[in-house]
This record gives sequence, structure tokens and C-alpha cells, in this order.
Amino acid sequence: MSSALSLPVPCGLRSEVRSDPVTAPMRTLTAPVAALVIVSVLVGGCTGSQDIPARGQGDVRETIRLSQAERETFRRGMRQYLASVQGIVEALAHSNRAQISESAQKAGMDMLRGVSVSVAVHLPPEFLMLSMDTHQKFDALSRSAEAGDSKAETTAHLGAILANCTACHAKYRLSPN
Repeated sequence: MSSALSLPVPCGLRSEVRSDPVTAPMRTLTAPVAALVIVSVLVGGCTGSQDIPARGQGDVRETIRLSQAERETFRRGMRQYLASVQGIVEALAHSNRAQISESAQKAGMDMLRGVSVSVAVHLPPEFLMLSMDTHQKFDALSRSAEAGDSKAETTAHLGAILANCTACHAKYRLSPN
């Protein structure tokens, strides 16, 4: 029996086609990234789980080499994820659906506006898929709160988001070029 913890790695893009006004502007921005992701899925597939190494095995995560500016951009994005999660949890405690939705939207697909496609082409395809899926999950949580879904449903959305965060941090680490 292995001493590593196995976590699910959500992979794949949503199969539904949405034409709502929130995501419509993102289609042109994310089209090259989406094409790269689709090709990588067809060629490379996805792993079904991610192992967290047992203590003492060293850092075996895949290294993503980025410039200082690119690393700071990624870290700023991760800090936004954390701020959104904190806002969602606080709003859940007070049953404030509007605040849940607002906090989630801050980490949704709109967060990708202005992200350079030239950075994306240097990223591992599974990382891109996980990133896109996480932004989409924040948007889904926002819509769920707006629709008046239960705390249990909202918490389930949040759990799926945090599973993505855990899987990503278990698999990847940022490093200087």
C-alpha cells in the first residue's frame, strides 16, 4: 500500500455551449487557448488522479518555468482565488447570496481578460485545463448563488473549486526561467 494520498484531478472542458452575455466576450480571447487545450486532450489525455508524495520524498511536482513578472501574475491570480474563497465562506455564514455571487465572479472567466496568449502556449496543457475549469467553476458557483440554490449546493461548488486548487498545487510548482 502506498503512503501517498490520491486526489481527483478534474479534467476536460465543459461540453455545454453557452451563449450568455457574460461569457460571449471571452470566446475571442480564449479561442487560441481553448484550441491548445482541445488538441492536448486529444493527444495526451488526462490523468485521473494526482498523488501527493509522502513526507521525505522531496518535491516531485512538475516545474512551470516563468519569468518573474509571469510568476507574479500567477501568484496575484491565486491570491484572488483565496480572497474569493474567503468572501464566499464569509457570505455563506451570513446567508448572503449576493455577496457569494460577487465574490465568486471575481475569480471567474472574466479574470482571464488581458492574460497574454503567449504565456499560455508555454504552460502544460493539463494546467491550462485545470485553470479554465477552475474559472468556470467560480462562474457556476456565482450563478448558483444568484439562482437561490441551497447552502449545500453552494458548498458543493466550493468543494469542487478547492479540489482543483489542491490538485494543481499537488502537481505543479512555479520556478524562475
